[in-house]
Amino acid sequence: DRIKAAEYVANCAGEIYSPALDVGAGRGTLSRALAKKGLSVTAVDINKSDLEFAKYIAEKEGLINKIQFLSLDATSLPFKDKSFKTIAMMNVLHHLEIKEGEKILSEMSRVLSEEGKMIIAEFDKKGFEIVSQAHQSEGSVHETSRFTLQKASSFLKKNNMDVVLKSNSNFNEILVFQKRAF
Repeated sequence: DRIKAAEYVANCAGEIYSPALDVGAGRGTLSRALAKKGLSVTAVDINKSDLEFAKYIAEKEGLINKIQFLSLDATSLPFKDKSFKTIAMMNVLHHLEIKEGEKILSEMSRVLSEEGKMIIAEFDKKGFEIVSQAHQSEGSVHETSRFTLQKASSFLKKNNMDVVLKSNSNFNEILVFQKRAF
């Protein structure tokens, strides 16, 4: 269940603060879970129709005043350095090519405050199997790239980020990162 998974991701990092950024927000499931925790959220995605749907659901759930929806390319985020205390991304990495993914992670790191947390969740093996089966039953293929959570993690570690928490639940692997203190 996507809603339970998003709520778990939003809660697994412990104390998190506004402002929050949801990168690759899609239909806004994680954005709404963050907003339900009381956070002020900026939801970004390149897909306008997914964001329109996300906006509609947020309105229905009374969360529209807590979430700002922006259609944009996350390889070049239009925000000032260190402007978000929480940055989250859920089940997005596998849609990205490696160079694109690294550029997005660099941007996420740039806009993360010094004390902020970056939460990245990706389907685990069983999660990918379930999603692939669902797509096959609809006659389509769920595209995946070679950009994995492990590759993202090693890229971020090389760029002064440390894993402060690992979790696995609801068919997702979750890593929480913070900037390395010098």
